[in-house]
Order: sequence, then structure tokens, then C-alpha cells
Amino acid sequence: MNKIIRKIISATTAALMLVSATALQAFASGAAKGDEYDLGDLDVSTATVKPSIHITQQIISYAEYKANPVRTIDVTISGATGKYDNAGFSVKVDDRLKLVKDDEGYIAEAGPALKRSMFECIPEGDNGFRVIIASAGAKNGDGVMFSFQVELPSDIEVFKKYPIEIYYNKDTDLFTNALMDEEGKLMEAWTFAYGIEHGYIEVESDGTHDLFPKGDVNYDRKVDSVDASMILALYAKISTGKTEPTEKQLTEYDYNGDGSIDSADASKVLEYYAANSTSTK
Repeated sequence: MNKIIRKIISATTAALMLVSATALQAFASGAAKGDEYDLGDLDVSTATVKPSIHITQQIISYAEYKANPVRTIDVTISGATGKYDNAGFSVKVDDRLKLVKDDEGYIAEAGPALKRSMFECIPEGDNGFRVIIASAGAKNGDGVMFSFQVELPSDIEVFKKYPIEIYYNKDTDLFTNALMDEEGKLMEAWTFAYGIEHGYIEVESDGTHDLFPKGDVNYDRKVDSVDASMILALYAKISTGKTEPTEKQLTEYDYNGDGSIDSADASKVLEYYAANSTSTK
């Protein structure tokens, strides 16, 4: 019986690690969310302009969050000064975040990079908006394209990333020059397939608020594969009758809240770890 349990745990751990690694690779792909850009026969390695569009990645303390739950997000571009004229794409924020409108009812405001362009922001549902950018003569530059604000929820989860992402719609979106020529097409393909760095907000604990994220069973303020391994180890002991879970362990190790400690809890911890880990370039 003990050998069977060990085999189950070993197989489960290996499978979970594979899922975790795959998810992390996908998360850091550099592509826009939404529709996959159809490269067709385009060789984007030959693009002469390879822009990078970056959304604010913000880590703040719990004290900062309590003092000001409304945070400013910048969408910044580099590597494209004087090369792009027309663009359209969507921005979506995590459902738990609230987009904040200014006194005139606008969601986003153009930044210095678009000071000579027409800029429009169209709401899309409760947690997103579409931007439309148009100029004549490639006057757009590098720097902050536009900014907007989001409000964090009152029941914030510490050490958890709240994603803010760019989405591409193959039927409507573009990022090109005025001529929409070969150079413009290659620039657009590069941007949506490789040039997007998505953003997030994350709230950390601090010295005055000793908070630990759910699933952090070793108390290192991270939820990762180490925690999943500890859950599996405790599950093995419980399954073989070597121990009974304490009340504290049931609260902390039972990640999915079903009243028991098992491999499903470890699986959920690794899913969380994969979804909330971001590689920066």
C-alpha cells in the first residue's frame, strides 16, 4: 500500500511540474492575448522596426495599497520613434480591478509619445477598452503612449498578481505606418506576435501587516513548488496513517477547501504558481 501511494505521489508531482513549466513558458511568450497573429509567409526576423510595448508592472506594499488603492498604469513603447502612424488594440484588466474614469468620464489619456496624434479610447465591457491611434507623417514617438488608472479591490489578496494585458483582434486591430507597406506589415507582425510585455499589480505584505498568501505552507511569503511538495509529503503521511492533520494544517494545507489534504491541493497550488509567475525581459 505504501509503495502504491509513493508511486501515485511521484507521478502526480512529475505531472504537476510539467504543467507548471509549460504554463510559465506560455505566460512569458511576448505575444498579445486574444487572437493569434497570423504570420503567413512573413519573415519577421527581417523587420527593420521591432517595437516593444510595455505595461506597468507594479509591486507595492500593503501599506501603500491601504493608503492609495487607485494606481496609475502606463503603456510605454520603445524602438519605434517616427515609424508608426496608425494603431488599434484592446487593453483588459483583471476582473477584480476597476477602471477609474476621470472627471470628464474618460478612461485613458494620451501620453507624450502620441502628442501629435489623434487618440480615442472606447470602453469594452466593465474591464477593458480599445484604443485607436492615428497620425500623419509618422510623428509618433517612443515613451508613454497612454495612461489610465485602476482601483484595487477592498478584499485584496497579497502576493497575487492582478494582470493587465493587451489583446489583439485579427478583424480590427493594426499597428503600422501610413503607407501600410511591407515595412509596416512586418512591424505590425512583430509587435503583436513578439513585442508585447504585459503588466500587473501585486501587493506584498510588510512589517506592519504580517500577511501570508494562501498556500504558503512554509511561510516564505511565496506560493510555489516547495509548498506543493510539502502538501504532498503531508498527504503521504496522512494516507499511510502516520499522522493526523491538525486544525492549523487543515486550514493552511487544504488549498481547495474540500475538507481534506491530498494531491488536488498540491495541483491547485502549482496552478496558482504558474498563473502568477511572470518572466521579465
